[in-house]
Amino acid sequence: MSTDNISATTSDHDVIYTLRTANQNQTQLNVMADQKANILIGTMGIMISVLFSKAFTATNISTQMLIPISIFMLMEISALMFAILVLMPKTVGQIKTSTIENIQNPLFFGLFTQFPEHEYVDYITDNMNNDITARRFLVHDIYQNGLVLKKKYKLLKLAYIFTVLGIVLPAIFFGIFLWIR
Repeated sequence: MSTDNISATTSDHDVIYTLRTANQNQTQLNVMADQKANILIGTMGIMISVLFSKAFTATNISTQMLIPISIFMLMEISALMFAILVLMPKTVGQIKTSTIENIQNPLFFGLFTQFPEHEYVDYITDNMNNDITARRFLVHDIYQNGLVLKKKYKLLKLAYIFTVLGIVLPAIFFGIFLWIR
């Protein structure tokens, strides 16, 4: 059997497996971003709680120590907000089209659930009648998921940057204050 025959008979399967793998990878990246955001939220929550409880019980905090503590709190609360934004579900408002044929992504639940079930089922069964259409729907869904991932990872990066700054900057100020004494 020649390589032309092999590629002709397996190419349809290879394409759908490739698309399915890309879709699964994006789903795993989405889960990973959410897990990292949850870890940051838990860590920041504990750190902020400990600092607040210590700050309220300490009566003789010097004004020089207020600067590093304030920087730490500002940075860590900012990191916490970015991590929460990673996890916050984005809801789709009222879509601009009144017909299901014009929705951006027929596989995204936030869009298709605005139409009655029978209308959605009819649309999908009428339009997903061959591999090319199924591929187009899946590729479009992969692209839309990629846009969501891009935003999540940008917010996650900011959360990590603020977390690191919240540790490094107060440590530098604390070191400077100790050196000045």
